[in-house]
Amino acid sequence: MIVTTSQAQERARTARKNNDGPRRRELIRAAGVCFAELGYDRTTVEVITSRADVSRATFYAYFSSRDEMFHAVADEVCEEFLESQHVKGPASEDLREVLRTTTKAFVEAVYANGRVLELIEHRARLDPEVGRTWSAVQTRLIRRYTRFIERINESCDVVPCASPARIAQTLADAQLAGAARLVDATPRERRRYTSDVTAISERLIGFI
Repeated sequence: MIVTTSQAQERARTARKNNDGPRRRELIRAAGVCFAELGYDRTTVEVITSRADVSRATFYAYFSSRDEMFHAVADEVCEEFLESQHVKGPASEDLREVLRTTTKAFVEAVYANGRVLELIEHRARLDPEVGRTWSAVQTRLIRRYTRFIERINESCDVVPCASPARIAQTLADAQLAGAARLVDATPRERRRYTSDVTAISERLIGFI
């Protein structure tokens, strides 16, 4: 079988992607900053390579296009977003404190990645691959939040205002939308919102 130059390049890119080395991660971080600052349309390969201080050849050694780069940025941001909401700890742990800690981490992840998350939501309507990624993130987020609220219902003296699934959907939507509006807010305004949304979460879940 004859392997063309383009096929060889694509195989090399795939190998580098699977290795996920430091140079590739540096490119993704630089691209994330560019997408956040300039939006999708104004972030070109030239802009990314300039920010990362690498050549176009280096870019294309890891990514075939701006679209593929955005997919990598979206994957990384979505993973960070999910990890911030991950509830850890044994069943005997203080679940009210877990709720406060994870709510704060979730909201701060939105503060840190709000502009890129906004782009991901927008691109999800235009790019099927981004759409699948974002849909999977939302599904995992709601399922995980629902299981946590069910755990609270089983272990704590609470009076929930609705079903765990409904509460999880409502809180996730509110926390994402509310924190996204405060990306450019002052630290004091952010802290106030985090405090307010935590209190609302406790009330809806039924802590008394």
